[in-house]
Amino acid sequence: MLKMNKNKKIIIGILIILIIVISIIIVYQVIAKSVTNRANFNFTVENISPTPVNTINQEANEKSFFGKVVESNVSYIIVEPNKDEEERKSADKISIGLDTYTDILYTVGTNVKITYDGTIMESYPAQIKATKIELKSAKD
Repeated sequence: MLKMNKNKKIIIGILIILIIVISIIIVYQVIAKSVTNRANFNFTVENISPTPVNTINQEANEKSFFGKVVESNVSYIIVEPNKDEEERKSADKISIGLDTYTDILYTVGTNVKITYDGTIMESYPAQIKATKIELKSAKD
């Protein structure tokens, strides 16, 4: 009788281990399928913006200027346009949001070239929507 109980415990232990191993294999297969099945993603009309983007006109309206960073934090920088820049006539300081440029640290004193959509919002400091921010050396 004692021997039979020992055999039952061994069989139950093996069954539990087998169930755990099968469960792990199933979960792994489900995860692997969800990660590698991305090739089946299809672009449909619903995935595309209904508003056409005219990049030719956007580029024609874009303007740029050179300046120096005078204030910097994680969400914006304030740039002082160089004295010979047209933007300097509008404002001595221009604030630029960093929503798409947060992977670069702009330190105070850094020379930059700012490309923007052509609109300067009259506030103090003035504000623009940058389309590109480039780091420049003092020579550029």
